Amino acid sequence: MKLAWTNTVGFAQKPQAHERASARVFLLALISFFLGVAATATWFHLAAKHNMTNPSVEANSESSASQATASASGPNSPPPPFVEPSLPTTPAAIAEVKQALPNYASLSLEQGTQILREATLEKFTAATKEMQSEITKAEDELGAAKAGGSAADQQAAAKHLEQVQADETQKLEQIGGNLQTEIAALKQMKSAE
Repeated sequence: MKLAWTNTVGFAQKPQAHERASARVFLLALISFFLGVAATATWFHLAAKHNMTNPSVEANSESSASQATASASGPNSPPPPFVEPSLPTTPAAIAEVKQALPNYASLSLEQGTQILREATLEKFTAATKEMQSEITKAEDELGAAKAGGSAADQQAAAKHLEQVQADETQKLEQIGGNLQTEIAALKQMKSAE
């Protein structure tokens, strides 16, 4: 008995359309993945090469200084320790520390620093509350100018709001700077003991 030709060749038929589409989608996804990996690798390679060929003047001076230090100390030596830059201490800063810490001699550096930080935090809190009220007033003025004022009034109110924000930011920065100066003065006073 002979089998029909269609039965013997039936398993070798062409894949159906959805099977071909699935294979194409898979192949497309695979190619896209590899292209993405290649593009990312190229991007990082070019970025690293760009940083190596176009360093800024500061980077050149820092790298040459670090290379000189590394070559002088050897390739396996640990990096140099961090040296905190010293802030200039004025007699006014020393007087402020003595006023804030009348018993500074009996306090450790850490205790004195903590007390100065807590006092600065109180100053920050008070300044922030004041800043919020000033900004709210300026925002109200701007809102009133937008509601019924001329363009010149709106610009003046917006400029006033920006000025209030800048003044308050400067005040907060000054409070933070004063803390750093007071801590430097305390360190100087403690090292002189």
